[in-house]
Amino acid sequence: MKYREFAYCGLFGATALLLPVIFHLLHLGHIFMPMYLPLVTLAFFVSPRLSALTAFLVPVLSGIATGMPPFYPPVAPVMALELAIMSLIIGIVHASLPRVHTLLILLPVLMVGRVLNLGLMYLAAQFVNLPGKFIAGLSLLSGWPGIVLMMVVIPPVVRLSKIHSRPAREFCTRGNTNTSNPRTDFFDSIADKWDTWHDLKDQGNKLGAILDEFGVNAGEHVLDIGCGTGNLTMALLPRIGTSGKIVAVDISSRMLARAKGKISDSCIMWHHGSAEKLPIDNGKIDRVLCFSIWPHFDNPEEIVKEFHRVLRPGGSLHIFHLISREQVNRIHSQANPSVRNDTLVHATETANLLTRNGFIVCSTRDDEERYVITARKNGILP
Repeated sequence: MKYREFAYCGLFGATALLLPVIFHLLHLGHIFMPMYLPLVTLAFFVSPRLSALTAFLVPVLSGIATGMPPFYPPVAPVMALELAIMSLIIGIVHASLPRVHTLLILLPVLMVGRVLNLGLMYLAAQFVNLPGKFIAGLSLLSGWPGIVLMMVVIPPVVRLSKIHSRPAREFCTRGNTNTSNPRTDFFDSIADKWDTWHDLKDQGNKLGAILDEFGVNAGEHVLDIGCGTGNLTMALLPRIGTSGKIVAVDISSRMLARAKGKISDSCIMWHHGSAEKLPIDNGKIDRVLCFSIWPHFDNPEEIVKEFHRVLRPGGSLHIFHLISREQVNRIHSQANPSVRNDTLVHATETANLLTRNGFIVCSTRDDEERYVITARKNGILP
């Protein structure tokens, strides 16, 4: 799941170690803050925690290895704290507001960073008996060309990465619409609480086990319908590998924002919309996964036809819950009015619906532990 993010951290971290050496050879290091450029850029590419950790460690490691930034005066620890806080803020805001222009996120955070630097340098200088106002003022005045450099370089780099990280676009070229749904407001309202209601470690283990049962393979193109906060998407990543693709769809923009905040991987295309009209060309998907979403469809027959359209011949469809049908229906009966009548029907009824619409049902399970239906699109097996 995190392999790609770790690679980004390694790449940008190494760049942050190398650039100061080059800039200092040109006597430009104190002017342009070269270590900041790759570490602040990294915050737009990986999760907030990873970017903050990398941003904290790199100045410390560089100070130990090369003496730049120095520990006396205490530039290295101040820079580490400043960059970590800036990276954390950028990561959180960028995940929550992915459509906001990079510059509108970057500029205020850079200003916050300068204020942090001023305060931290003053306190650190006082602690080691150096003239605090002089050291803090010198640090503040020397950094502005670096601020300008970051504002010029980082936005186009982030924009370019978004253009080249639309992995599913080659099979997601159809137009799409966001059909209004009375459930949208409800799922938006519970998005921030959703993960707290589940044992994510236990759920992750169960999802991993059932994906292994389904036989998910590296390189597959998978549709995660009703992806919610991304827990199934997360379990899929290590199984599809770097050559696989995921289209993750949900009607709740808040759920999607939570998912994006947890997962940063260019093999995922996030789509805010319904299952009734998917932005996917015919026959481009290897596997459709419906996890804990099936009862919420108003027009299941139309949904099944759409799944059939996007699946390649022989492609697989899995409709499943990790609890029993009775538990699902009991939970819904006590929930918000928008989902109170969303009933999970007997697996036989769902299987018959699939059969009528061009699927071969491979297996069903409808017992006190799980609800699982596996089918494949009528066609040539891979």
